[in-house]
Amino acid sequence: MANLSLWVLVFPLLGFIVLGLAGRFMPRTAILTVGWGACGLAFLISAVNFFIMLGTPVARRISDQVVYHWIGAGSFSLDFGTRLDPLSMTMLLVVTGVGLLIHIYSAGYMADDQSFWRFFAYLNFFIFAMVTLVIANNFLFLLVGWGLVGLASYLLIGFWYQRRSAIAAAQKAFVINVIGDFGLMLAIFLIFLGAGRLDYAGVFGHNFGAAGATAIALLLFVACAAKSAQLPLYMWLPDAMEGPTPVSALIHAATMVTAGVYLVARAYPIFNQSPAALGVVAGIGGATALYAATIALFQLDIKRVLAYSTISQLGYMFMAEGVQNYSGGIFHLVTHAFFKALLFLGAGAVIHALAGEQDMRKMGGLWGRLRVTGITFLIAALAISGIFPLAGFWSKDDILASVLAAATSSGNVWYYVLWIVGIVTAGLTAFYMFRLFFGIFSGDYRGAVAIPSEFEDVEEEEAAASGHHHGGPVRYNAIHDVQPVMSIPLIILAILSVIGGFIGSMALFGAPGWAPLTSFLSPAVTNHAADPSVGLAWTSTIISLVVALLGIAGAWRLYGKGFAFKENANPLYRLVFHKYYVDEALNAVLVRPVQAVGRGLSRYLEGDVLDGGSRGISNVFRGTSSVLRRVQTGYMRNYALGILLGVVVIIVYYAVRG
Repeated sequence: MANLSLWVLVFPLLGFIVLGLAGRFMPRTAILTVGWGACGLAFLISAVNFFIMLGTPVARRISDQVVYHWIGAGSFSLDFGTRLDPLSMTMLLVVTGVGLLIHIYSAGYMADDQSFWRFFAYLNFFIFAMVTLVIANNFLFLLVGWGLVGLASYLLIGFWYQRRSAIAAAQKAFVINVIGDFGLMLAIFLIFLGAGRLDYAGVFGHNFGAAGATAIALLLFVACAAKSAQLPLYMWLPDAMEGPTPVSALIHAATMVTAGVYLVARAYPIFNQSPAALGVVAGIGGATALYAATIALFQLDIKRVLAYSTISQLGYMFMAEGVQNYSGGIFHLVTHAFFKALLFLGAGAVIHALAGEQDMRKMGGLWGRLRVTGITFLIAALAISGIFPLAGFWSKDDILASVLAAATSSGNVWYYVLWIVGIVTAGLTAFYMFRLFFGIFSGDYRGAVAIPSEFEDVEEEEAAASGHHHGGPVRYNAIHDVQPVMSIPLIILAILSVIGGFIGSMALFGAPGWAPLTSFLSPAVTNHAADPSVGLAWTSTIISLVVALLGIAGAWRLYGKGFAFKENANPLYRLVFHKYYVDEALNAVLVRPVQAVGRGLSRYLEGDVLDGGSRGISNVFRGTSSVLRRVQTGYMRNYALGILLGVVVIIVYYAVRG
């Protein structure tokens, strides 16, 4: 089978290099040509390779390609190589396809930014980094891609570096992800210690034993939890909203946070050797899904609602992988990429129309003004809520059905608890998403940007047409929908959010053989999950759907006529509203003590000991040299006197001694 994955890697890298070196001197049309072209060619090559793979026999759909030989030491060798298989192929299509739509949208969103060229250079670099991670055929180059993705996120989260909050958010993301990187490095050391090699083909066929597999799998999951924002390493993702909104869409939908889900699926042979590690993956996923959903209930910044939503949905993916439904986790990753990118780009359209406003309390009444944005946002909200027949319905309920099947087949109460957590989270998701939708689009407008009445619109349009409008600039276009360069990606993502779920399982309708994505992934990812019966799948799905509809009904009841925020002194409300005071606790327990120690070390160790010591040494040499300097006077009589005194001292010494 042809393996064109290296070209998918090369074009974004070339785009980054060209824009990074010459972008500041290029006109915007040329910047877009390079930026869009690099990502577009990567997607085109991925699509071509996908159809080649479909025409290849299943047994030959795994292709390892050696690019160059890197290390050879005795019997150990390591190459920079690429692996193209159904799993990496799926990820490439998501990364480059959704990434291309975000590139296109960004042309409108970032049109007025002075660092337009730098933004597209970083976007290309982000795609390159994620592709490196996805196509690596060994753990060492996976680590390289893993680190590059972290660097790309740092650059883009802190893109507006003039803002202190953006720099702080970028630093926070970088530090927390370094914790995950350390876990991944330790796991790689243990893999090498156990298997003596790092290439996937050799590692995944090795039996590490229960203890070794558990240690490796848990360390891998530390890396996954940091990259995919799971408890307790999730704190960086909400703050990452300081970056431009297209960056948020790229991080949440196509790149950064999907890496952890991908790694668990990629390393599934290791996780399968450790039931304990799988239990941790499922448990952390379920706890994170519920925890983040409760926080999203009360957020007021529209991007932060979506950020906690992403954390919650990633928890669903890890729940699936924890019950060995790996294809179910990837399935939800794919559908989530569609509707989460749509939600963030829709939020960006709202923010763009309201001159940067992100506070839900200052929105409302925008349905008539932002019609394309409103319709596509509604589709995405229905999809993430799991409403039939949109994409999220199929992938979310595939996960819940597999968890319930694991519970009934094993009789393990733990899996029943996880299923209940998933059901409750589904209801909370529907509630907070429609709280967000109604807060933006329904009721009366509550913001500061001028939004004239329909009568004023007509009057001012006529005045503008005649050239005799009164009293300042025409305001009828103060709030308007997005331009085509931004609306076209919204429409495409909305279509994918409607139909994207049909690539997954339809066992609900008695068609257990209809699972195209699972069948496609099978050469690279093999499920070991219990298959739910049709009756069990119906039971889980109906309950989930009813709970989701109740969540939407509750949001309609409270916010259907407009969002009205009221302060609430209830301690439980305050606890959740302030995100369980996790950031405050971390500042008190970790950040401030470390800062205090750092300031103390800077003052006393660096200032008094190191700087003071070096100054003391320099003073000693300065004093000694000033004394010795006087010996070198240049007068012959002084030197003769010195010689005489020396001779006298020697004579006296021997006389006394003798």
